[in-house]
Amino acid sequence: MNKAIWGCRHAATLGLVALLAGCGGGGGGSTPAPTCTANCVSGQVTDGSGGGVSGVYVTATNPATGQTCATSIGTTSSAGAYELSASSCGGSSIIVSAPVGGGTVVNSCTVGQACNINPGTTTSVAAYAGTWTANYISSTAGGDSGRCSVVVQPDGNIDATVDNCNSTLSGPFKLSGAVNAQGIFQGTTTLNATYVGTFNATNHSAVGAWTNTSGGGGTWAATLP
Repeated sequence: MNKAIWGCRHAATLGLVALLAGCGGGGGGSTPAPTCTANCVSGQVTDGSGGGVSGVYVTATNPATGQTCATSIGTTSSAGAYELSASSCGGSSIIVSAPVGGGTVVNSCTVGQACNINPGTTTSVAAYAGTWTANYISSTAGGDSGRCSVVVQPDGNIDATVDNCNSTLSGPFKLSGAVNAQGIFQGTTTLNATYVGTFNATNHSAVGAWTNTSGGGGTWAATLP
């Protein structure tokens, strides 16, 4: 009788162990991490010394609109690896960025190809695409000041098909020009002024100096949204 009871208890115990194992309570495999299935971009985020940057999200921006269009699937691995789907980014080219150290590192990527992000990456012209606003104060006669809201296109050219600036002295005017792959931009305005400055793709800002052809100048600051 005792042997029979022991046999039943033994069988019940084995059944419980099997049940727990089947539910993941006793050595079952963990659920695999999700992976990208379409229009994938992947690579590695590294710091200045080449070490992987772990635990950060990588974001993708549509260079035609300047808007964020995707975020990596989870954060980067211990080696800095990431992947994301660019299906919502509207094209074969995207701009990816990730926090590294105290700033953000930017790179231009082609969907379907590997794309690493590191401080040594050469930033493409498309990294400066988007709408940016600038306030300026001029030291020319009359103390002119104003504000611009211009669109930098993926090829680096500023869209000057409409008035994109406004002067407190002269009213609306156009600002045109282009940004190169190093972030340096220069051009002219319909108020006979020339401008030059440098974009910083890390913090999406710019500083520069105005030089008016009639003499004098001023300072300005611009920030990408």
